[in-house]
Amino acid sequence: HMLGSMCHLAPKQLAQALPKVVPKVIEAFADTHPKVKASAQEALDEITTVIRNPEISSLSPSLLKALTDPADYTLPALEALIGTEFLHAIDAPSLALIVPILHRGLRDRAATTKRYGALITGNICTMINDPRDFIPYLPTLIPDLQSSLLDPIPDVRSIAAKAFGSLTRGLGEDALPDLRPWLIERLRSEEVSSAERSGAAQGLTEVLLACGNATVESMIMDDILPLKNHSSASTREGVLWILTFLPPALGQGFTPMLDACLPA
Repeated sequence: HMLGSMCHLAPKQLAQALPKVVPKVIEAFADTHPKVKASAQEALDEITTVIRNPEISSLSPSLLKALTDPADYTLPALEALIGTEFLHAIDAPSLALIVPILHRGLRDRAATTKRYGALITGNICTMINDPRDFIPYLPTLIPDLQSSLLDPIPDVRSIAAKAFGSLTRGLGEDALPDLRPWLIERLRSEEVSSAERSGAAQGLTEVLLACGNATVESMIMDDILPLKNHSSASTREGVLWILTFLPPALGQGFTPMLDACLPA
């Protein structure tokens, strides 16, 4: 009830609180008490009234179903989002409804659902007015994307890698300070499978590209290539995976590094 009156009296303040509020409201749906469930439904309905984005407003029935019955409605909601042409920027309240669906989609067992979740997560920075609106959600979605990057299915890994590149481009690397160290650690770790190492290499390639060619070149020359004679086979394999993904991603931009990379 409190939420309902806030929607009308303080929509701006509410929008800022939504990243914390919506997950709690969704939790209330798992409550066995019918009154709690009914209040949660009312609260969600109220939140949709604060949304300024007309495309999200028209999708809100589908999004609400996904929030309240994720097992059956997550995929249809993601499909609806992908099939929508967004002519208006996504506002903060819209993000609050979309992110829990992305979170659920990225954790799904089905490859298609994961793919769609990663695709939308990667595109989100181009769809919002202010990329800073997305920063509160990074702690929720980055671990999901990291799992997708290490997925057994190549297509899922590839879309997750591109999503990391887009987020780095949209938010700047400062917003994701732990990402590059994590990728390098996965690339070199003996604990990971070859497929996971390949995912880490693809992710690192996309993140470096998003930082610009100068970053790519210094990283390859100073940090990656010197590892080609490393005593650990995992690390040597990691170097080769990077050299697998880099040329097609860089195209002609790879030419200056060619002489240095061929001996590896």
